[in-house]
Amino acid sequence: MKQKSEIPNISYRAPSLEESGIQVLDLERFRERLNLYPFDPYCPHRVSYFCFIYIEQGSGKHQVDFNEYPYQSKSFIFINPNQVHAFDSQDCPQGKMVNITPEFFSTSSANIRTSYFAPVHQSLTASPVLALSKELDDSCQVFLDEVRKAQLEEADDDVVVQLLISALLIKLARQRESHLIHLSEQQKDRFDQFIDLVERRYFKEREVLQYAQWMHTSYKSLNLLCKSCSGRTAKQLIDFRVTLEIKRKLAMDGLSVQQTADDLGFDDITYFNKYFKRLNGLTPANFKRQSEGKG
Repeated sequence: MKQKSEIPNISYRAPSLEESGIQVLDLERFRERLNLYPFDPYCPHRVSYFCFIYIEQGSGKHQVDFNEYPYQSKSFIFINPNQVHAFDSQDCPQGKMVNITPEFFSTSSANIRTSYFAPVHQSLTASPVLALSKELDDSCQVFLDEVRKAQLEEADDDVVVQLLISALLIKLARQRESHLIHLSEQQKDRFDQFIDLVERRYFKEREVLQYAQWMHTSYKSLNLLCKSCSGRTAKQLIDFRVTLEIKRKLAMDGLSVQQTADDLGFDDITYFNKYFKRLNGLTPANFKRQSEGKG
């Protein structure tokens, strides 16, 4: 992946599909049109929509939120709104890219009762790259082909497209969350409550005990819950979210180290530097230089 000093924010494209809120694009066709885009897909860029990449053939690494994740043929890559990602310039995989607006999910939720997507939960606890079973790979090909056909028919409503893409995402979500099969619904709900709290409070609170108190549970019980659901401690999940925001502010918003520390409530810049280095192996200043292609 290439690096740039400024990371662009990319809004949903494809005006002809603006009303449906979903675009299925062949990756080869996507590469043929690179000169038409106002950004470089091989450099980090932040998207305001859901971007799903289905790899039929190929292997490489996809960068998501400043980490590189390897993929092979028969893989599915999940990118959520506000995440930063970049394609691998060394690989030209065959497959499809599915861009979906948040509004599409809102409309689908009104028509389909089954919950099939939890962006915050998945981005914190699961790899963005999912290796597909043969059955699931076959489903991807069939469902995405049917979505393209349904769109070409120009029906009066988009219910068929919603049902097709929702069915596919339900199947993907079930495999992606298979590691949670041993958990009760109550445990999953409690874990979702914790993740939601972290998303709303990490700017001001990084101590596990306070989150445990908000959830009316003990420090130990919250830790056990997080370990069971994600393989990480509560503190690791909180720190993950904090450091992700630090990276975004330094690399995307162009803030200085001091401004970033102030924005996230770190009163002591020395502690801020040590906190980030302990979790990432380099200082915030070094990370900022690397993201700008200077380090």
